[in-house]
Amino acid sequence: MKSVVRRGLIGVTVVAVVPYVASMSYVAANERSLVFRPDDFGGRVLVPMPESLHLTSSMTAITSGDSARISALVVPAEDTAAPWLLYLHGNAGNVTSSVLPQFYARWHGLGVNVLAIDYRGYGRSDNRPPSETGTYTDARAAYDWLRTERHVPAERIILYGHSLGSGVATELALHVQAAGLIIEGAFMSIPDLGATVYPWLPVRWLARQRFANIEKIGKVAMPKLIMHASDDEIVPYAHGQALYAAASAPKEWVELKGGHMRAFLADSAHFWGHAGAFAQRLRAELPVAESPPPGRP
Repeated sequence: MKSVVRRGLIGVTVVAVVPYVASMSYVAANERSLVFRPDDFGGRVLVPMPESLHLTSSMTAITSGDSARISALVVPAEDTAAPWLLYLHGNAGNVTSSVLPQFYARWHGLGVNVLAIDYRGYGRSDNRPPSETGTYTDARAAYDWLRTERHVPAERIILYGHSLGSGVATELALHVQAAGLIIEGAFMSIPDLGATVYPWLPVRWLARQRFANIEKIGKVAMPKLIMHASDDEIVPYAHGQALYAAASAPKEWVELKGGHMRAFLADSAHFWGHAGAFAQRLRAELPVAESPPPGRP
């Protein structure tokens, strides 16, 4: 009788453990494709700027630090002395995907130049496997291109990272001079976000791609604008709250509505009122206003 019970317990354990181990193996083996999604959300095909936006734009190629060819979109402002926004997008699509042209148009309307890049493996950039290190190298190359090819002073460059791009922008802000840093829909780290998506798995132990914003944001000295939608369906609002709490001064917090991608449209007045004012303060070298701690959504 005892042997029957023992065999039964072993059988139950195997049935429970095997799927769990299989899930761990799947996440570990496919981590890169879970983090980087260049074929989603518009994929790699670039589309022309809508004529209705009346934007002048061009594509250029930037050579990254390890000789990767990086494709970049340039939307120039009319004022040659205008600041530049170095835009680092999320984990899917490319620099022309979905509502991004409208996003660039609004910055253009504020008198700001835009440089938006596709990381390696995205859009028309070299088809190399994307990685955390690769995105950092590509972003640094874009910054260096502004400084050396366009001769843009550091104090006229604003770093902007959305979603995955927040990790790229925050890392870049640790190593370069710039007027300021804007992050939107940012996560604490990939392991922390993964633990939210897969709470039953030891994602913090499995993850090799880190993008550890929560460990870095307090070391970024430049002015910071941290924006997060309380109804963000991809990155929990609590991640933005934690990043703002960990950030060093000067810093400003903005709670938005409109989800992960469309807050600049759905909450337009609030979004652009703060983003535009932040850019103007940086341009005029005025201090960033401190915000009260973000409340619960």
